[in-house]
Parts: sequence; C-alpha cells; structure tokens
Amino acid sequence: MRTRSTSCCVYNSGYRGEDLRSVSLRFYLLRKHGYDVSADAFLGFKDDEGNFLVEDTRSILSLYDAAYLRTRGEKVLDEAITFTTSHLQGVLQQLSPPPNEVYLALEAPLFRRARVVEMRNYIPIYENDATKNESILEFAKLNFNLLQLLYCEELNKITLWWKELHDESKLGFSRDRIVEMYFWMNGACYEPQYSHSRIILTKITALMTILDDFFDTYGTTEQSMQLAEAIKRWDESATELLPSYIKSFYLYLLKTFHSFDDELGPGKSHHVIYLKEAVCILSKI
Repeated sequence: MRTRSTSCCVYNSGYRGEDLRSVSLRFYLLRKHGYDVSADAFLGFKDDEGNFLVEDTRSILSLYDAAYLRTRGEKVLDEAITFTTSHLQGVLQQLSPPPNEVYLALEAPLFRRARVVEMRNYIPIYENDATKNESILEFAKLNFNLLQLLYCEELNKITLWWKELHDESKLGFSRDRIVEMYFWMNGACYEPQYSHSRIILTKITALMTILDDFFDTYGTTEQSMQLAEAIKRWDESATELLPSYIKSFYLYLLKTFHSFDDELGPGKSHHVIYLKEAVCILSKI
C-alpha cells in the first residue's frame, strides 16, 4: 500500500524534468505500478537525427530499465533499447569482472529479476561504492542473512510436507520440483510478513502439478472425471468414487487444506474457502 501511495504522489506531481535519469526512474516506477504514462517524455532527449543525447552510464542504465516496460508500437522505447544495449555492451568491456550493475542489467532488465536475488547481487556492488553508508550496508547484510534463515525454515517445512505426501500417496509420476516451486513463490513475495503466503502457495502449486499430470497424462478420461467430481464434493466420503491408487492423494489434498485453516488461524482461515473454489474450478473437466 505504501508503494502504491508513493506512486500515486509521483504520478500527480506533474514532474517535467530535464534530467534523463530522473525521467527514466519516474517512468519506470509508474509503468511498473500500472499507471498510463506516455513514452513521449523521452523524445526531448533525442537530437534532430533521432540519436539519444546521453553519455553517462548511470542515465543509460535508467533508460535501459525503463525502456523494457514498453508496449507494442512505442518506437522511441524500441530505439532506446537498441541504443542502451549497444552502449552498455561497450561499457562492460571497460569494467572490472562481474558482478557489476552493467553486467546484471544486460543479463536481465530490472523488472524481470527476482527482488531477493537482486538484493543479494547489489550488496557487493554497494560495498565497493565510494559513497556507501556503512550503517545501511551493515543493515542490508543483516537483513539478508535473517531472511535466509527464514527461507530455510520455510523450505524445511515444505520439504517435509512433500516427502509425507509421497509416502502417503505413493504417486510415482509426480514431478519432484518442490524447491523450484518455492523459489518461484519467493520471487513473487519475498518479504518476511508473507511467510504463510509462500508456504501455502508452494504447496498448492505442487498439488496442482500432480493434478495436471493426472488429468493430462496418467489418468483415463473416466478416472479424471471421477477425481474432478470428488474434488467438487470436497469430502472424505468421496473416496468411494476414486480408483484405489489416487485415494491416498485425495485424502492428503483434504488434509493439506485443513492444515491451512490451522496455520492461518481464526482471523484469516476464511481465505481458504477461495483457495478451495480455485482448485474446484481448475479441476473441472
């Protein structure tokens, strides 16, 4: 909410700067949060021949990141990507070996990077900055290390759950990608207050992967329809509809959702209803 409020203030400020870095940062912030801002602001930084009038690397990096939030038909941003990529590739050859900001930018634009990984990548870069604030640097390292402890605890819980699912369901066809799924959810919401979200979303994604494999590959049409009907009923008595080899998985699915109620507590457990509805919708044949 705070970020959205900040974006709104920036959007309503009516800023018309002559500094390319500031204009690029403003454009990036607003586009990233869904505001309809025109790319025409960058036309003022081109000469009569259509070349960008910028040489300092910091401004070029800002323009590079902003340009990747383009939409179809925004010619000035297409040209900005071509210009900045070429310029940054030339700059990279003159810099010390990675990691550095230019190398990371060329590897992937800012908005495509997982923020927690970006945090880890930027710490050594900031550490070598002559203007760094030692207190901020120390807090950044401490914060990252504390987050790693939290992530390890979460992954431990998820891995134990995954092993238990395999032991109880004995489904040999399920893809073992639980760490990958957790990292995916971590990239979506890395902040410590979203611990429940990461754990629950990872478990749901893993369950949906198994359902996807069953419906698409391993289950017959009749068996898929039986499982879909059982999920619609969402009750242990529905196991009578299922073939024997999928009954244990179905019961573990119900057990997992019951655990969500306990994990979220009485104040938030009502959200589980919507998760159940989503699974029912996805399971429709």
